[in-house]
Amino acid sequence: MASVYLGTRNDVRDGADRVLTTWQGIRRRLRDEGAPESMLVALDQCMRQAPVHGETMAAFASADGRSHVEHLSRAVEERVCLGPLPHASPLLTARHRGVPVIVVVTDRRGADLLLVEPGAHDLVCQVIGEDLLITGSAPEGYHRRLERAEEQWTANARAISESLTWLVDRSRARLVVAGGEPGTLQLLRAGLEPRIRALLVGVRAPPSDPGQLAARARVMAADAAALEEAAVVEEVLAGLADGRACVGAAPTLRAVVRGQVEEVLITPDEADRHRVRRLSVDVAGLRRRRRDVGSPTGPHAALSDVLVRAAGATSTVVRTIRDGRRLDGGVGAVLRGPVDVSPLVG
Repeated sequence: MASVYLGTRNDVRDGADRVLTTWQGIRRRLRDEGAPESMLVALDQCMRQAPVHGETMAAFASADGRSHVEHLSRAVEERVCLGPLPHASPLLTARHRGVPVIVVVTDRRGADLLLVEPGAHDLVCQVIGEDLLITGSAPEGYHRRLERAEEQWTANARAISESLTWLVDRSRARLVVAGGEPGTLQLLRAGLEPRIRALLVGVRAPPSDPGQLAARARVMAADAAALEEAAVVEEVLAGLADGRACVGAAPTLRAVVRGQVEEVLITPDEADRHRVRRLSVDVAGLRRRRRDVGSPTGPHAALSDVLVRAAGATSTVVRTIRDGRRLDGGVGAVLRGPVDVSPLVG
């Protein structure tokens, strides 16, 4: 399997030419390392898709000509790997750092909703109602105007709430950053489902500038991702005492292969100091799972690649983390229940 990560620039005229020029040098290197022509032809097709958008292109190809390409919203170190398994940890890391976030700017007529999604163009949605601002100081009709305004604002808030809920469910956003005219956010907050309300963070920003709010939202989303990483590391360390978690290369790999893991944590740079050649399981009934996981018999595979492959075969969540100094070997796992992670045979 070949794994290629290349920087892309879609904001310059010769961005595609630069990618193809860089690829030609990489192609010669892969051919010299033994990559078959079918694999190289598949990667040729992938390179013709660059740059579409984003900062990095990740392309994968197998010896039988199958391929997969993704465009990442953030820069990833350029690298080329040829081995028994795809090198997926840079791709997963880029995904985990890019948290989808929704920006809401409210006013008395409705709202602008902006979905800031990594690797995709921003999606804009507008909810517009009738402008019923109260003007004038004459007492005649004041109360009726106030009632009409409250009714319209309530209807607008309901429509905004429905649109926001749809966007959250579509994108799986973990943060909603909201700003706008005074009083309108309270109406919106009151009409939200509790699960959506828990994601809402109100900030002060010019009501007419969703772009400025979106820039702040991206920073807040990065902070939220870092907090999530820290929280799950604490969960692993707290679970060591009663067997609800494990750390270290060998215990973590054994637990993942046996389907005992709910979520596996990988610090790629630290984990890949360990190389894995073969997996063997002495548990009855797991032969089929063992085949699905795979047993590299050629070159040693990076531990992160083996863990990702094993996680896919055992319905395990994978999370890459930035700081694995508190995890032995840069890996750890939250287990599905208290278990004894006994040795593998072989």
